[in-house]
Amino acid sequence: MKKAKVKINKTPWDTYTFSALLVLASLLLVVLNSAFKTSDPLMVFVYVRNTLIDKLDLRVNQSKTYLQSDYPVFKGDITIEILDQKVRVEKETSPRKYCSIQGYVGEVARPVICLPNSFYIVIMGASYA
Repeated sequence: MKKAKVKINKTPWDTYTFSALLVLASLLLVVLNSAFKTSDPLMVFVYVRNTLIDKLDLRVNQSKTYLQSDYPVFKGDITIEILDQKVRVEKETSPRKYCSIQGYVGEVARPVICLPNSFYIVIMGASYA
């Protein structure tokens, strides 16, 4: 059985519409990209149950441990590491270890979430909180 050939007629208005949408999408990308940039120094915000517990400078290479004795919601101690303006969860205790598997994060507003521990970290500008 033969398949029917479908011929699509392209008009000049189709080209104009596609070009206009492409230009608008590009402009939107440029505007949003410049709107979310910050000149503030970047900080690592550490949260437990949506409560800010610590702010660390992203420019300083360091490692910090949060103890289960200080935060009973934790399944065990959690260690975060900041290296070369990126952050990661180095050691943690959870069933699947998703937050330590995620590795280093260096993008603004991209969280590292440890759900069984109700713990998350996110990079933001210093004036955010």
